[in-house]
Amino acid sequence: MAVVALVASCGSGSERDATLTVSVAASLKEVVGKLADDFRTIHPRVQIAINSGSSGMLAQQIEQGAPVDVFVSAGRLEIDRLVQKGLVAGTPATLARNRLVLVVPRGSTWQGKPPRDVLTCADVQRVASGDPNTVPFGRYAKEALTKAELWDALRPKMIFAMDVRQALTYAEQRNVDAAIVYATDAVSEDGLVAIGELPGGQTVRIENVAARLARSQVAAAERFFTYLTSETAAAEFVRRGFLPPAP
Repeated sequence: MAVVALVASCGSGSERDATLTVSVAASLKEVVGKLADDFRTIHPRVQIAINSGSSGMLAQQIEQGAPVDVFVSAGRLEIDRLVQKGLVAGTPATLARNRLVLVVPRGSTWQGKPPRDVLTCADVQRVASGDPNTVPFGRYAKEALTKAELWDALRPKMIFAMDVRQALTYAEQRNVDAAIVYATDAVSEDGLVAIGELPGGQTVRIENVAARLARSQVAAAERFFTYLTSETAAAEFVRRGFLPPAP
């Protein structure tokens, strides 16, 4: 399991030295990383290690016994599966919501065209998305396109990426004509342009959900989980383009 360590400074405090392992969906790595940094200023004796990847892969690692304290998923399905297996402590929390957009390379002839027109054009041969069987954004994309009555026609064009970052790379390198990604990931890519919301996307409930793992023995896990659900964290999600949790 590839882990990038965020090493805390040695500061004073009543909390014992601890290492907290957090598995985070690739689309949420930056915002959760920022919140982890902020948390460490409050709890300087806690070290945080972030393990990033697709939500499906991370959930599978947890099922196989990976020593994870907190899991932040791009989809609720992965969390629900862990709950059903008795691997979650307490009640999971929805941190934010997102949208799906269609992006094209900057300067592409498709820039400025409606997403439906781009997707259905015969000249558009390859569209990056995620595998709906394993990746939340691929599952969301299939749901949206099915609602828009486009999935069956578009399925042969789909190039499945392992996560959103890979889909963005495919589009930036022009290995595909367009890519379906989260709106929050599209805004940070200079080489890509979001041309609009994915058809059918308004019918899809995209939730980013956090859970504390039952096997965790780190006392700081509950504190960090609580911090992720705080008003301060909610404001950081919104600042980065996420939508607040639905009431």
